[in-house]
Amino acid sequence: MIRATFTASALLVAGLAMGYTASATADDIERGERLSSSCVACHGPGGNSHIPAMYPSLAGRDAGELATLLAAYRDGDIQDSQMTPQATHLSDEDIVDLAAYFAAQEPK
Repeated sequence: MIRATFTASALLVAGLAMGYTASATADDIERGERLSSSCVACHGPGGNSHIPAMYPSLAGRDAGELATLLAAYRDGDIQDSQMTPQATHLSDEDIVDLAAYFAAQEPK
């Protein structure tokens, strides 16, 4: 179930990601890569899913969109049996760095 409203935290992360990704540094992307180790199981290496119908590819997607979605999973605005538990521990910085990493990856 998706709630129509997003929390202030989700909007904050979205705003951060939109402005931040334009100036994402190699360190941010590298940190995002380190944080992505659990994402690979479903979303594939570098965010290129082996089963895109089940697990969407994240590579090359808009960082702001990815950050907004991760924050929504974390904050409970979007409930998903797999993503919500994965996102609950993420900080705003984690979310922005993960989004920067996946946005920087080449879609295959």
